[in-house]
Amino acid sequence: MTHASVLVIAHGSPDPDWMERVEEAVRPYRRQMLIRVAYLGGVDGRGIADEVERLERAGVETIAAVPLFVTAGSTHVSEIRGMLGLEPDAVLPKEVRPVSTRARFLWCPPLEDHPLAEQIVCERLRALSVDARREALLLVGHGSDLPGYRERWERLLHRLTFRLQNRFYFTAAGYATLRPDTVATRARQLAACGELIVLPLFVSQGYFTRRALPERLAGVPYRYDGSAYLPHPLIGEWIVQSAEAAFLLDYQTQRSVYGDGRAT
Repeated sequence: MTHASVLVIAHGSPDPDWMERVEEAVRPYRRQMLIRVAYLGGVDGRGIADEVERLERAGVETIAAVPLFVTAGSTHVSEIRGMLGLEPDAVLPKEVRPVSTRARFLWCPPLEDHPLAEQIVCERLRALSVDARREALLLVGHGSDLPGYRERWERLLHRLTFRLQNRFYFTAAGYATLRPDTVATRARQLAACGELIVLPLFVSQGYFTRRALPERLAGVPYRYDGSAYLPHPLIGEWIVQSAEAAFLLDYQTQRSVYGDGRAT
């Protein structure tokens, strides 16, 4: 019987290939720790409450929750925290209820610009770039129209753009979002500076990478392969590192408070 586990929480999709890429990311690590994957929607019997119940039946008392999302700028991240009781003020959709469990949750941040996430982005850029000094880079994220969430998206995109420009020395670099929709305008501006490379920041390939972005880029010459974070194997490593960091911090906190029988 194990007392701790990892719960990876992903958006979900009716596309079985999308889900298989998530499952594939955690499969190599299942021998070393108990890992389950839950989906916000689109997968019957694999919701967050379903998976938490399975873990609780297995004797799990502590769960490291790893949100497989690009940034906390996604409203779904706040939704998940609300469901787990980690964000009491979170506004949940009417059809969503908090998870009822005796288990304790440890929260891990989404991908953001974790070193492993940035490493994946750099590898994708190297595969697309021929001569950075003659090229212009456009990073594209989903974005948000909601105050607070929009700023989180833009802070992430700004940080990544700045660091990638300093590393690769593109002739110009910028970012755009689908919400609000700034893709076409920003693409035209950057294409005037050099051969345009477009890099989407999405967890996995799907509607946004295969259709939404190409439609908005119509009429603009650009280089693009539609790749996403998955199925890169470093995503599995990021999940494990995130969970291990949460378990270590929890252990240190518990030891500090209860290690000698007295609160310090």
